[in-house]
Amino acid sequence: MEKYDVVVVGGGPAGYPCAIRCAQHGLKVALVEKSNLGGCCLNTGCIPTKTLFRVARTILKPTIKGLKTETSFDWQDVLQHVKTNVIERLRTGIGMLLKSNGIEYIQGQAIIKEPYSAIVNGIKLETKKMVIATGAKPSIPSIFCDDPRIVTTDTIWNLEKLPESMAIVGGGPVGCEFASILSCFGVKITIYEMLDTILPGRDREIVGVLEKEFAKKHIQIKTGIKINCTDDIPEEKILWAAGRKPDVDAVKDLNPKISTSGIDVDDTMKTSISDIYAAGDITGRWQLAYVATRQGEIAAENCAGKHETISYENIPETIFTMPEIGAIGMTEQQAQNQGLKVKVGRFPYMALGKAHTAGDTTGLAKVIVCEETGKILGVHIIGEQASEIIHAACVGMSKGMTIKEMLAVFWSHPTFSEIIMEALLVAKGTPLHIPKK
Repeated sequence: MEKYDVVVVGGGPAGYPCAIRCAQHGLKVALVEKSNLGGCCLNTGCIPTKTLFRVARTILKPTIKGLKTETSFDWQDVLQHVKTNVIERLRTGIGMLLKSNGIEYIQGQAIIKEPYSAIVNGIKLETKKMVIATGAKPSIPSIFCDDPRIVTTDTIWNLEKLPESMAIVGGGPVGCEFASILSCFGVKITIYEMLDTILPGRDREIVGVLEKEFAKKHIQIKTGIKINCTDDIPEEKILWAAGRKPDVDAVKDLNPKISTSGIDVDDTMKTSISDIYAAGDITGRWQLAYVATRQGEIAAENCAGKHETISYENIPETIFTMPEIGAIGMTEQQAQNQGLKVKVGRFPYMALGKAHTAGDTTGLAKVIVCEETGKILGVHIIGEQASEIIHAACVGMSKGMTIKEMLAVFWSHPTFSEIIMEALLVAKGTPLHIPKK
């Protein structure tokens, strides 16, 4: 039997940062992971898909006149690059971080029958506090599981060859990202979305730009369709991208309070059981790696006797479609629904110097500003580098900056980030690089 101050169950983007933070507070920590370090994010999610995104961008023909390139690819070699040069290296790096922080890493399935102990590989681990960070798993209705054409975001990496056609069930961020990526590899894509639009809840103007770009790439979008049977789907393969459910298998016998979305936690990440915390996708709050990491850090602080709480305000969203999308805060529609008086500033990439130097002028930035206070309520961008640009807005909004304060900052030129400045100038009524309406 081994004794610890903290046992963290799950080695993904919530679990391993939590373990590191606990160790940095001088606690004796064990991290238990049943599969591979890094969780979904590193092994089948964020990292491999963004690597594939980069490869797909390389396959695209250049848009600058005078450049002519012919690119071919070998799918198996691409997968080998993703798995070996990227995933394995980063996974090794996490292992080194755990070792350097004095954390005992145990690979195995944790069996938790009672609070403050877990059995792993036949060894009982006793602990003063425990953090559950077992993540989430694909959620496929049982009536579809027997269709051999179905792959998930976890199993798509096992495809020996790409299909000629693929149906993507779910038009959310994951579905739209895979549609963008796989279309570059020559796969004919059809998106099936139950609601009346892809990317539900996002700014309609931004989504409209993406829909037009998808049409140019011959990506079909079928909305308002609820899939009750896969017999009506003619495509060679079906990617199920209609959500993931919290993986609560390890804690069923522990019986913490669980809602339909996941394990219930308060703003200190504490569950209904004293000294048992949960972090990451298992809580069902936001299925985003960077939110999971923050939750893990908050849990660690409280395991160390601090009192830290989490805020879910001003969380940015980045969607790696082509073109990219970055968003934070209210959409124009949401502001209108709340009866707020707002100023809206739009600035097209077509008028941005850096976009012309890069040869990609598709997209726009859109800012929503409160007319009364001048504070920025939302920023929505679609276009080149949108996933990077949005963080300038994130910092400004997190500090409650007004349009005047944001415009007092120097914005380097020529950059993609200055599109936020240009959109703010439009909202203010003093545009510089587009005609005043």
